[in-house]
Amino acid sequence: MNKIKLNLTGLTLLSVGLLVTGGSLTQAATVGSTTSNAKITFRAKITATPPVSPNDGKTPITPTTPGVPNTSNPVLSGDGLTLDFVPALNFGTHYVDASSAHTWSAWAADDGTGKAIPQFMQVSDNRGTPSGPLGWSVALTQTAQFAGATAGNLTNAVLTFNADGTNNVVSASANKATSATNTALNALVPGTAITIFQADAGTGTGTNLLNFGAKDGSSLVSDPEALDTANTTGKVDPNITLNVPAGAAKADTYSATLNWNLYSAPGNA
Repeated sequence: MNKIKLNLTGLTLLSVGLLVTGGSLTQAATVGSTTSNAKITFRAKITATPPVSPNDGKTPITPTTPGVPNTSNPVLSGDGLTLDFVPALNFGTHYVDASSAHTWSAWAADDGTGKAIPQFMQVSDNRGTPSGPLGWSVALTQTAQFAGATAGNLTNAVLTFNADGTNNVVSASANKATSATNTALNALVPGTAITIFQADAGTGTGTNLLNFGAKDGSSLVSDPEALDTANTTGKVDPNITLNVPAGAAKADTYSATLNWNLYSAPGNA
């Protein structure tokens, strides 16, 4: 009885060894396959982007111009293109001069903390057009000559943007607005539109700023004639000027309206 049991045990062990060896040599066969889906959706951002710093194009700020309210509202296209911010201008208080012409610089903007920054305008293109960026443009019109409350027009006065050639397009986007328009000197003729800021086709996605001055503020200068104390930054922006001919100014306050039009493609002024 003991001999038979030993033989059976040996056979059992041999059988187990063969199964293990055979299992290690077996190759897996493909049974079949199936698929599943993954999904993400994007849509155009149709709300305006709050103003950002002209220094880096991304830090939120609350810009103001000392002594003058900014009554402008964002322009919304409804498909993701927005004109977010345009500047209000103040050229300060000066003495009447009947014998000499003068060119006055606009006051610098205040970034909301008391720091002087160049005046700027801001456009955001978040349309996400499948065929690629379409570009855009902004046209500016001085609707009429500067007019006094009682003294009539400031005859032959000329408002100029990009006067010193240091304008600068700033954007945190890798595809910032590019156009020769952005380096043009713009002496406004009342009633005539000019293209002041543009993204040629293929450029201008994200948020873009056209600074009227060096982005770090180095082009700003001290206010040369502070007859009033409203200019809290104490700086002016020589890239936006108002030339007043001799004898044109009377003792009055003069104002003008600037009209900014956003277009969904370049070159529509």
